[in-house]
Amino acid sequence: MAKEQFFLAASSEVVDLLDRAGDKAGVSRGQAFEDFLTFLRCELAGKTMEEEYLQTVAKGYAVGVQGKRGIDLMVQAGGRLIGEMVNTDDDLLGDIFTGAITYGEKGQFFTPERVCDLMASLSVPTDPTDDIKTVCDPACGSGRMLLQVAKYQPHWEFTGQDSDHRCAQMAVINMGLRGLRGWAVWQNSLTLQVHRVYRIGLFFNETARGVVREVPVEQSPFNYPAIAQSPKTSTDERMVDREREVNRGEEPDVQKPPDSDDGPAAQLDLF
Repeated sequence: MAKEQFFLAASSEVVDLLDRAGDKAGVSRGQAFEDFLTFLRCELAGKTMEEEYLQTVAKGYAVGVQGKRGIDLMVQAGGRLIGEMVNTDDDLLGDIFTGAITYGEKGQFFTPERVCDLMASLSVPTDPTDDIKTVCDPACGSGRMLLQVAKYQPHWEFTGQDSDHRCAQMAVINMGLRGLRGWAVWQNSLTLQVHRVYRIGLFFNETARGVVREVPVEQSPFNYPAIAQSPKTSTDERMVDREREVNRGEEPDVQKPPDSDDGPAAQLDLF
């Protein structure tokens, strides 16, 4: 097994609680961590994700004497995590993920928080502003780049996208616990394939409160049916077609992005 490596002291304490909870439920550390993220996300959803919460508990976390069950250890881990985040504002989830879960699997080494802070301070106004901008990170990991921007402009809207559902959930939790507003999306930002969409903000109604809601993909701003379902042509096929056009003395058919009435299509503001 790879050696654990943490940058934050509290990470090992949370991992120990997750290991004990996993042992009680008979699941691996990786599965226990994923279930931990589900528990936290469901708690932030204000009773709108109860079915998913109960299904996760039913994996074996409710077995045993009350107070010593896996779910009780998960609650302790959540309390330790949130307490540390309140005191330090550190990205504890990201530290645990790379230091004890993936060990850099698939190149998932997150940008150090100090580097994220430097990038944010060079990219956004460090003094509060009245304008509201949208900030997007299409490979957000635990969302720490967005969190650093939020230290300077907490009233902006933040969008984090990642092809790993664990990362999307970490972004949900990190942004939700800090009172930010925006989106966390489980999607492949290159193919535009979207799996789940989470809206983050403050939600109040007669039956439930919370800071997270899941939005059906087709009802979200991340529904791309015209693009995602269009026929795909391989790179080799495009190169052959281009070569034929050149050999015939024709101008290659290079498709340009459509311009709006106000000029070329605008890019996202950051990252």
